Order: sequence, then structure tokens, then C-alpha cells
Amino acid sequence: MFSGAFRPKVDAKGRLAIPKQYRDQLDRGAVISIGPETVLTIYPKTEWDNLRDVLRSPLTATPEQRELSRAMSALAVPCEFDAQGRVTLSHEQRRLAGIEPESTTVVIGNQTVVEIWAEARWDSYSAGAFSNFTDNVNKVTRSI
Repeated sequence: MFSGAFRPKVDAKGRLAIPKQYRDQLDRGAVISIGPETVLTIYPKTEWDNLRDVLRSPLTATPEQRELSRAMSALAVPCEFDAQGRVTLSHEQRRLAGIEPESTTVVIGNQTVVEIWAEARWDSYSAGAFSNFTDNVNKVTRSI
């Protein structure tokens, strides 16, 4: 289970250091792609495999499944760490997520995945999420 938040910088080559506590939990076969809220997401192999099982072949998929599959597959790259624990984010991934070279990101653990946010996007999103926290707790936990 992934949790916590860190603010590492992306270097000029698009490399980003992933915290050791996350790296230690990411198995071989993890994939970096897009996730909800248009953030980059590191999917452990089991999560990626589960998504693949839900997203059927393009020939039998619904239009929504094809659209989701194309978006995720087009941005998918293997999550491979260099000797310094960095991953390389593709230019297209950085463009879509609003992550500029030499900028600060926010890397958060979110249950079964790791999310990579542009700092300004995270600060804006989290301000709303934290201000709505009590209302969301009441709505989400009502059925528990």
C-alpha cells in the first residue's frame, strides 16, 4: 500500500527520483501511464494486469473502453529505475501532465498506485480536496 507525499524535482532530461519507500514496493513490470485527473500514475504489475483484463480487445470493446485503452496505452512506458532511483518520464507524459523540465512535482502514494503531479496542479487540487474533506468523509463512509 502506497501513502505519503514527496516533492522531488524533474531534471532537464525528464528524470524523476522516486522515493525509496515506493521503489521497494514496485515490482518488475510496473508501468507509468496516465491516471484519473490527468496525472501520471505508476501502476504496479498487478494493477496494470487488472486494467488490461477490464479493457477488452479493440474489436470487442465499447467506444469508452477503446478510448480509455488508447489513452493509457499511448502513454505507457515501463517503470525502470536507474542507479539513483530515477525514472524517465517521456516528453509526451510530461506535456500532458504539465510537468516542465527542472520543475517540482508532487509524488503521492494513493492506495495501490503512485501518482506524479505537477506541483501547481496538486496544490490546486489538494486545496479543494482538503476543504471538502469532512463532506466527502460523510458521503463516502455513509454506506460503510
